[in-house]
Amino acid sequence: MSQSNKLQVLYRTFQKYPLEEIGLNAYALADAAQDKRFLKALKNARKKCLLKEASGEKAKEISPHLIQLPHEFDSRDWAWIEKNIAGGSAMTIIITPLNFEFLYAHLRHFIEVEFDGGLEMILAFWDPLVLATLLGNPKDETLYVQGPVCNQAQFERLMSPIQSWWYWDRLGNIQAIFGLNERVDALPQIESPLHFDVEQEEMMVEATFPDHLIYYLKLNNGFLVDHIDDYTLYQFVVESIPEARAYLLSGTRDILNFICLKLIYKENFAIDTKLQAVLEKVKNKDMTMDQAMSQLVSKAG
Repeated sequence: MSQSNKLQVLYRTFQKYPLEEIGLNAYALADAAQDKRFLKALKNARKKCLLKEASGEKAKEISPHLIQLPHEFDSRDWAWIEKNIAGGSAMTIIITPLNFEFLYAHLRHFIEVEFDGGLEMILAFWDPLVLATLLGNPKDETLYVQGPVCNQAQFERLMSPIQSWWYWDRLGNIQAIFGLNERVDALPQIESPLHFDVEQEEMMVEATFPDHLIYYLKLNNGFLVDHIDDYTLYQFVVESIPEARAYLLSGTRDILNFICLKLIYKENFAIDTKLQAVLEKVKNKDMTMDQAMSQLVSKAG
């Protein structure tokens, strides 16, 4: 990966207008569950666990943390991030006029989301996939669901005091989502938890669906995918989902089995007449996908 895809794009953005001169601060939102090395490597940086509910050191080692970064991009902390973290999904970068305590309090308002049915859950916006889907980023072609999930009012509530929010996409390219960069002396009252309607809930579920499928593929059928690099596998799964739905498959288990069949039959998948005949029976509800798997996998083997 070229340096320009790591942090140089961010550096160049503020080259003529240094952060401190224009009243902006830099922060990292880092997920210790993915990579906890920053807890020691950035030991002198001010940091705080975003989840107050995560009590105890063990819990903090698997939780997101807000970290204050130096204004100077040539500092040791930035160099460590570029060498060890940049290009991955364990950290995002926030540029904002807010001080540490204000930003921490602001982000805390968006940790929980409530759905129409009353269900509440943690909204993991420190995950670049979730962040980009929530806010929308047309320039990120690696997103499965382009978003934005947030409506305009929700976007403005989150991004009004933020100048830009930087992350790395699935290919390791740096991306930026720009906010309103509003200067505030006091944080406005924000209604929490965030509320999503049914359509927004479905978008969030769909956005993470390929990753859930990949997780189970690797967990239960690793021998089928261990030779495929992560992004190629992601593209394969994304392409396979609508194909599976064309056979009227909907549940995770059935779509996962469909993808396994594609991996097993490979180039013969579309031309194997017996396979296609069985899948037609599944489509016509004359056979379950589990029954189809019992027939087809034994034949393929």
